Amino acid sequence: MVTAKPLDPQLPRVLIFGYREFSQQVSSLLAEFDTRAEFKIIDFIVDSFAGLRSHIGDFDPDVVVSAGSNAAYLKSALNLPVVSLEVTESDIADAVTKAAAVTDNILMISFEPLPRILPHLENSLGVSITHKRYRTPEEAREIFYIASKQSWGAIVGASFICGLATQEGFKSFLFYSRESSRQMLLKAIEAGAQYRRARHGQALCKWLMENSNTPVLVVGSDARLLQFNRAAGAGLQLDTATGADAAELIKSLRLAPASGGECRINGCDWWFHRDELDSGLGESGFSKSGFGESVQIYQLYRKKLNLDQAPSRPAAAGDELRYRSGAMAAVMRSVESFSHSPSNILITGESGTGKELIARAIHQASPFAAGQFVGVNCGAIPSELFEGELFGHREGAYTGSRRGGRKGLIEAAGDGLLFLDEIGELTLEQQAKLLRFLQERTVRRLGGNKETQINLKIVAASNRPLREMVQQKTFREDLFYRLNVFHIQLPPLRARKDDIDCIAESKLEQFLGLYNLSINAGEVLEQIGPALREYSWPGNVRELENVLERIVANLLVSPDTGSASALLHSIAPELFAGDTPPAPVAGSPRQRELQLVARAMDRFDNDKHKVAEYLGISQTTLWRRLKQLNKSD
Repeated sequence: MVTAKPLDPQLPRVLIFGYREFSQQVSSLLAEFDTRAEFKIIDFIVDSFAGLRSHIGDFDPDVVVSAGSNAAYLKSALNLPVVSLEVTESDIADAVTKAAAVTDNILMISFEPLPRILPHLENSLGVSITHKRYRTPEEAREIFYIASKQSWGAIVGASFICGLATQEGFKSFLFYSRESSRQMLLKAIEAGAQYRRARHGQALCKWLMENSNTPVLVVGSDARLLQFNRAAGAGLQLDTATGADAAELIKSLRLAPASGGECRINGCDWWFHRDELDSGLGESGFSKSGFGESVQIYQLYRKKLNLDQAPSRPAAAGDELRYRSGAMAAVMRSVESFSHSPSNILITGESGTGKELIARAIHQASPFAAGQFVGVNCGAIPSELFEGELFGHREGAYTGSRRGGRKGLIEAAGDGLLFLDEIGELTLEQQAKLLRFLQERTVRRLGGNKETQINLKIVAASNRPLREMVQQKTFREDLFYRLNVFHIQLPPLRARKDDIDCIAESKLEQFLGLYNLSINAGEVLEQIGPALREYSWPGNVRELENVLERIVANLLVSPDTGSASALLHSIAPELFAGDTPPAPVAGSPRQRELQLVARAMDRFDNDKHKVAEYLGISQTTLWRRLKQLNKSD
């Protein structure tokens, strides 16, 4: 068996079944296609599905390659595309010419029928060529051993026949040329890429129809409902017998603006987005359904509900991802695009912008959604515990180690998503240990010697300027590029003011429910909304949450929504300090962040609890920033 470098999950996988000379010839060509596909060669004569199953399962190929009877059997046994090596007349002529140089008595045994070129070769080369044809490997062996009782100067055939001939002491010549093998690999790469695209498309379609939480309707040009997914059936109370209701629903959708709008269905309010299928057919570019009509796609989002709620776990307070701004819409398009790739994603943005929520959205949209979401605060793990926390340990690895050993966080995230928050806080030593896992995707527990392959998706996040840290040699360049395959930059809340109202209303509803207050969130928001929209929110969404919870906690004592604005002045005076804005903070992003911490400490008389609330950061993060401030003094 011959394998290439560690698998690249983005490349098509080509599994090659061959035998000796064929395998060697194909193997010598693989370097030419090193960047275009992943290859695995197995010396194996296929004659049963039982022997085939393990090889297919281990490699999970997108296309299978072989020749002769091997290829014929594979085509009948597999649902995968199978590419067979095509023997050309030129290949046969070359092999026979080589054989004719040593003998005038040649035996050809092949899976293919009698080549038309053989009589011409006999005449031109002055040799005698006997052709025998087989259909299965067993028949090939039988034909060969009967023929081997006669005297032959040379045998021409496939690699399996040449192998038998060599064992019996006959001169043999392979009629597979390098050029034919090269063309076979080119066809296989293209077939594998097409199959992979089709498989991913089918998986996405199945997920949209069966698992997506977003209702999707497929509508014809005459307002007929052609198809809908499971979420639409449940959320809109549709079934195949509700044609009249569906017609009323579609009518309300079509009255709204072309690209989307609001509608009311079964007494509930929804947002919807409309698209038309476009495959480049016809003058309009709209693809046609089986009824010869343009097809429109409607996606519906329930108002005042979590738009990104995960079916695998209940939504908790603070889990909702709310937005109306174009900036966050662009972020969510990136989430949708990047989630389906197994490659790593780096999320950057200021503290409190919702990096973990984006990581959870990636998890739910990815092929790893069925696995666990495991979050790791890299800044909170001491260096001496880092390796044990991430990789686990075997029993007796160190004094006090857990009996029976312990699975690490990476193993716990297997087949799921590992979220490495505050990745910029890792020391260089910790970075080196993490880098090895990212390169090998294997884990060895402390005290153990067994390497375990781990399949997962990795999302890292940082509010630190990692590119600058690379230049300053405080963050490894190779680790940065391993993590930064895909990059999502989260905008601060001050850059997406359109989102403040919808976030605030959602959070108010959550806190009002938490405190068991029968108060309308919209009435509270009407009072405090102008102040919220004017403030710059240095602590972003986390700071907004803190202010809103203070409001609701005070409403518990005095439930007069009319006093909410005055209440805001007393419990969050920082929102109204913008009349005399502070001088701009100069320096690098890290220096600016530390200066903001210093100013906040001055404003709140070194009250760390108030400072952390004001900045929208945790007490642990504030403690680290203060340590950095002390070092820089």
